Amino acid sequence: MTEQTTGTALALPEPTALATMFRADGGLDPIIARIEAEARSHAPDLTTVKGRKAIASLAYKIAQSKTALDEAGKALNEEARRQINAVDAERRKARERLDALKDEIRAPLTKWEADEDARVSGLKDRLHRLGNASPNEDTSGDYLALIARVEAAAIDDSWQEFAADAARAKDATLDRLRKGLAQAEQRETQEAELARLRAEAAAREEAERQRIAAEEAERARIAAEKAEAERLARIEREKQEAAERAAKEAEARAAAEAARIQREAEEREAALKRAAAEAEERHRREMEEAKRREETAAQAERDRIEAQRRAEEAARQKREADAAHRARIRDDIATSMNGFTDEAAARLIADAILDGAIPHVKAVL
Repeated sequence: MTEQTTGTALALPEPTALATMFRADGGLDPIIARIEAEARSHAPDLTTVKGRKAIASLAYKIAQSKTALDEAGKALNEEARRQINAVDAERRKARERLDALKDEIRAPLTKWEADEDARVSGLKDRLHRLGNASPNEDTSGDYLALIARVEAAAIDDSWQEFAADAARAKDATLDRLRKGLAQAEQRETQEAELARLRAEAAAREEAERQRIAAEEAERARIAAEKAEAERLARIEREKQEAAERAAKEAEARAAAEAARIQREAEEREAALKRAAAEAEERHRREMEEAKRREETAAQAERDRIEAQRRAEEAARQKREADAAHRARIRDDIATSMNGFTDEAAARLIADAILDGAIPHVKAVL
């Protein structure tokens, strides 16, 4: 190991030897140990200026040795970084060119795979639509129309490798749709039968209603005829006592019926009167409410007009008071100036002071 002879560092070898030492595990330990030994062999003397300078010089040489070693290591790092950067640049170039070459060589296969994916996806979509076909409405007509369309769907070479799946899907769909058609037809038949039964029941109810109405009309006719017979019987009661009793009984029944009819008529008339009275009362309350609103609005308008009149009167009185006050002040000013000018000029000067037309002069109102 050849020592540097600069006189500024302790026991440092040549740069080539240093590079080898930096790369070895613990390679700098001998140099550091030698510097430590050389430094510690110095006997410090603090009693003289020369001795103290010698200590400072030795410490400076140690610092210089440290700096030299650090700079040498730094130079090795920079050289290593340049080599690493060159290798990285070549790696990037190789990756980019070979990636481009890979994409170029694989492009036909990539396009074929994309076309194949699109083809298979289209066939799967067709298969899905065929296998999941359903009518828009749950009616036999929609089922029949859809079954016809599915039956017309051809299982040909266009299905390619999905032909067998398409055939199974078509059969399954037709089976499902035909079951749905049968259920729809059964349901529609039941609904039609139910509608027929309801119509028949309504017709029977109407016939029963008409029969009851006819019976009531017949009873009313019979009752009227019986009443007439009883009336005639009452005329003939002296000739036939039995007919008289029958007539009396008929008269009693007629009276009861008439009383019932009269009572019902009176109740209807009372209800109408109550409704009319309630309507009249509502109308009266509405009229009173409208009148109250009109009176309130009229009173508010009168109050507004009175308030406006009072405000105008107050403003007028204030203007008059202000004018009178101003006139008094003007007369006082003019009177105070009578010894200096004539009366007309004094009044003009007083007006100018009151109007603020004379600089630096202000009247106290």
